[in-house]
Amino acid sequence: MRLGVLTNPAAQHNHRFPFTHRRLRRRLESAADAVATADKTQIESAIRHLLIEREVNVLAINGGDGTIHLAINHMVALRGRDVTLGRARFPALLLLNGGTYNMASRAMGTKDDPVSTLTRFLGRYSQTPRSEVATRSLGLLEIAREGSSPMLGMVFGSEVVANALELCDRLGSGYLGLAKLLMKGAAGYVLRTDFYRSNAWRLRPTDPLAEVDGTACRDMTGAVASTIDLKLARGMVWALTTSGGAGGFHVKLVRAKGPGEVVRLLPYLLWEFQHPMVQSFPEARRLRTTGSFTVDGELYEHSGPLEVTLSTHRFEVVAGESL
Repeated sequence: MRLGVLTNPAAQHNHRFPFTHRRLRRRLESAADAVATADKTQIESAIRHLLIEREVNVLAINGGDGTIHLAINHMVALRGRDVTLGRARFPALLLLNGGTYNMASRAMGTKDDPVSTLTRFLGRYSQTPRSEVATRSLGLLEIAREGSSPMLGMVFGSEVVANALELCDRLGSGYLGLAKLLMKGAAGYVLRTDFYRSNAWRLRPTDPLAEVDGTACRDMTGAVASTIDLKLARGMVWALTTSGGAGGFHVKLVRAKGPGEVVRLLPYLLWEFQHPMVQSFPEARRLRTTGSFTVDGELYEHSGPLEVTLSTHRFEVVAGESL
């Protein structure tokens, strides 16, 4: 087992605790096995350094869902281009809860802070062959866009979801921003506040058409697709659970006639309560929609059609319950 660490210093936990990367690096055999990236543009070179030069077979990602998203896409692209990697296995991923929401880490059972998680991992596996490290399989979505290369991710959200996430970030990011958004949205709807009036447009999709496995929904407000359980607020909110099977992914479609109905549907969106305006497809194979979108918390501008399918790529993630 050869461990490497990739840190995103801008991720929320690392921004609040700036010495985290240094503490992680001290626990490795070589400081060269730990890389901190100044921005997104450095992730590709960091991945190349750790996988090719250092030959790590377990990659600890000290960042949030967006960092995991970018790292996975760079690893897949790198293996497709670099003959030195060829058909070599992807490294197992150790997710360190260094970000804002840490949905992937929570879905894979990792609940502690980055340093504690890495310390427990080394305490159990430092002298263990890579093949004996307990892992769980992580399925991925593939998002195809007109005029762009496909991307991979764990959680996809359509235009309205991207709009809400952008507003959440403006209100403070993380669970504080989410709480403010929910409170301001609910109170604003009841009282018709300036906040509600100026942001209601975010809950109206440009094109309200979606299609899941050939079934069209012509009054779609928003869509979410995921290969992982969506646990928020330290597991107190379960917005979506997956079967864990390899055949498909979970899609939720929200059908509402206006922003007010979206606000009234919040309990059904944050927890898995049934409602006729919230449709679930637990084993979907294809989602088609259009417009801007979000993948793993990263926001993407787009004006054309999108197609979401299950990727053939899968990663092994160190099982949090085994630490």
